Amino acid sequence: MNKISAYFLLFFAIGCTDKPAEPLVITKTIVKVPKDSVIPIVKSKADTSLFEKYLFSYGLTNVNDLDTSIKLSLKYSDTANFLHICIYDTLTKALLPCAIALRLCNVQYYLKHINPDLSLIIFDATRPLSKQKLMWDSLKMEPNYKYNYVSPPWDISLHNYGAAVDLSIIDIKKNQLLDMGTSFDYFGKLAEPIYEYQFLKNKQLSDTAYKNRLLLRDIMKKAYFYSINSEWWHFNACNKDFAALTYTLIK
Repeated sequence: MNKISAYFLLFFAIGCTDKPAEPLVITKTIVKVPKDSVIPIVKSKADTSLFEKYLFSYGLTNVNDLDTSIKLSLKYSDTANFLHICIYDTLTKALLPCAIALRLCNVQYYLKHINPDLSLIIFDATRPLSKQKLMWDSLKMEPNYKYNYVSPPWDISLHNYGAAVDLSIIDIKKNQLLDMGTSFDYFGKLAEPIYEYQFLKNKQLSDTAYKNRLLLRDIMKKAYFYSINSEWWHFNACNKDFAALTYTLIK
C-alpha cells in the first residue's frame, strides 16, 4: 500500500526523536543532465542482510517502510558505479534517520502532486564511515583531485550521519531517468550546479536538463534539503554541526 497521504501527521505520530534540521545556506545553482536509458531498479528484499542489520542497530528507518512508491537504484550495492566494486555488500534498502526519511517522503508527495508519473529514485543514502574509507582507498586518483568526489576518511561526511542523500527523478511509465545533463557520479564541471548557467548559455546543457534540475532542487527545498555546488544529485538535510548534535555517526 502506498503510504503518501499523511506525511506531516506521520512526523509527529511515528515517534521520531530527531529535531527538524536547520536550513543550510548554499549558493543557488543549476545543472544540466544527460539522458539515461532504462535502468535497473533495486527492489527491497524481505530478508535482511548482516550489513543491513548493522545499520538498523543505529536506529535507522527504511524509507520504503514509509513510502513504497520511492524507487531505489543503489549504485554502491553492485559494481555498476565509478569504482566498479560493490561497496555495500548486500544492502537493498535506503536507510536514514527517521525524521530525514519522513522529509524525503514529503518530497515524494510534492513530486507526485506535480506529476503522478514521476518518482524520486535514490542512489545512495546513509554511508558508514568505514565504507567511505573503502571508497577513498579504492579510487585511484590524485588526492588533490579525489577530494572533489569522495570525502576522505578523516573528514566526516553528512552521509556518515544519514543526513545526506543522492537521488534523481525517474519517469516510472517509461522506466527512464529524467535528463539531468550528466549521469550520477559524473566527474566533470557539467555535473556541477555552479556552472549550470554557463553551460546552458553555450548549449552544453539543454533546456530540458536545466529545467529537470530546477524541479529536483525545488521539491527537495520544500522539505528543507539543500543542494551543493559540485553535484546536482547530492542534497544535505542540515549542516555538519547540527548533524553531530542531532544524529549518530555511523561507523
